[in-house]
Order: sequence, then C-alpha cells, then structure tokens
Amino acid sequence: MDLEVRHLRAVCAIADAGSITKAAAALGVSQPTLTTQLRRIERLLGGALFVRSLQGASPTALGEFVLAKARTVLPTVEAIQRESALHAGSTDGRRPLRYVATPGPLAVGLLRELKSLFPGALPTLRTETNLSTAADLVLSGQQDLAAVVEYIRPGFELPADLRSATVATEPAFVLLPATHPLAAQPVVALAELAKAEWTLSASQGNGLFECFAAACADAGFTATVRHDAETGSARELIADGQAVGLGQATFRTTPGIVPRPLTGTPLLIRHRLLWHGRGALDAHAPAVAARAERVYATAVRRSPHYLDWLADHPAPQS
Repeated sequence: MDLEVRHLRAVCAIADAGSITKAAAALGVSQPTLTTQLRRIERLLGGALFVRSLQGASPTALGEFVLAKARTVLPTVEAIQRESALHAGSTDGRRPLRYVATPGPLAVGLLRELKSLFPGALPTLRTETNLSTAADLVLSGQQDLAAVVEYIRPGFELPADLRSATVATEPAFVLLPATHPLAAQPVVALAELAKAEWTLSASQGNGLFECFAAACADAGFTATVRHDAETGSARELIADGQAVGLGQATFRTTPGIVPRPLTGTPLLIRHRLLWHGRGALDAHAPAVAARAERVYATAVRRSPHYLDWLADHPAPQS
C-alpha cells in the first residue's frame, strides 16, 4: 500500500478531533473503518502515530512528525486541485473560487460576474474591513482573489508575490448630515470642517487615517476624530447629526446624509484587485479586471453626486 492524500487527511482529522470516534464522525465513516485504516497507515510508516487511551488519542513523536509534514503537504495538494480546475475554466463545486473584499462597490457586484466568468464554479465571498488581512489571505493561498479599497499614499507597496490591477481611482467625498450648514454648498473646503467632530471607518491597513491626518495638516488643523466606527454605525452617527465623515465617491445614497466633494481633491481612493502571482487566477486577471470595471461603472451610474462632479472634472488617475 502506498501513502495517499486521504491517509494524511485521516491522520490530521484524528489529531484535530483528539479521538478516533469523533474523527470518524467528521469524516463520515464508521469508527471500526477508521481504526483499520489507521493501523494500515501505521504499518506502512513503521510505528504508532497515536497513543490511545480513555481520554482519546494523542500523537506520538512519530505522529507529530507525520502531522507536521501532512499539514504542509495538504494545502499544496488542495491548491493544485483547485487551481487546476480554474485553469480549465470551471470547478466542480467542491473547490470554490474564494473571494475576499473590503467594503466598496465591487464587493457584492463582482461576485455575480465571477459566477458568469467561471461557469460551474462556486465563488464564495468573505468580507474584511482590514486591507492588510485581505492581502495576507491571498498571499497565503487562503483566498484566491481580493477586491480592496485604499486611500492613495506615497511609499505603500504590496508584497512581491501579489499582483494587482487598478479598477478605478476616485476622490474621497465628505459625508455631511443633511442638516449641516455646509450641506447646501456644492463643494466644501476641508478647512471649513476644522471644528467638526469626525467619525472614521474602523477599517485598518487602507491608509485612511494617515492620509486624512496629512490632508488636515495641509489644511492647517488637526481633526477631532471622536468616533472610530464601522460603516453602518458611522452612517447612523452622520445621519443623526452627531458627526461628519469620509466616503467613497460611489457612496450609495443614504437618507439624512449629503456627500460633497472636497475643494482641490485632497484625498484619492483606489479600487484594486489582488491575486497571487503564482496562482491560477494570474492567467485570468485581464478578464476579471474587465468584469470589475463593468461593476464599478454601474456603481458610478447610481451615484448622482459623483456624476455631477465628473461632469466638471476628469476622472482621477492614480
């Protein structure tokens, strides 16, 4: 008998469950079947992999060695299976195309496009507020594709193995309560908000806090960021008149909130796709980017405040 991938999965399942009985249930086999399989694996490898007791099963020294190797090998094997299916243009549904997105216009819209682009695939969406986390998930192979939103700042570089495509660049808009005195103005200077109380998204790794602080310094003041709130709570705070905030130009119309462009466009936002340079999606990147551009264009069309701005300004370039 040769050692097979299924044998390594069985050994890992036993170690993770701490019991042959629990592992058998997780694998969908009977306890006697898994016990017999384990004995065959142990004979093949030349020694016991687990010490069995009333408390369960714990790895021996040999077992720890095999587990360490198995946990290295299995992700690679699974990646080969998944990415080979992507190269063929589809998956069998058991190896989904894993997609992670930070909040923005691409997050949900691109999911539908991925289903169309890869017939038979089962794209899954994971949302992350942290750009760095999303990038790390792609870099480690835990996700296949990321759509991220970042504030453009000098000196920021992605890890060498990550590839990226810029879908669009847009200005950041200030989000004002509808009752705010400046809401009646078509354009707002950042300096006019020097005494305002701000709420900023709790997202990290996207350059928001650094870029905002620098823009305020250039405008001659230090902002009072009273609230560090996630997107939903930030919108409630703004609509309730308790703070002002920043948003994407493609910000969806929300009752009680008025988006306004900032004089001189002091803050730029970039929408990007990320994928691993050695992953299967690298071959499909131009097609995925084209679909993402289509999704973004739809978001622009439903943003009247941004369309008004674009009528008088060229689209920003990163």
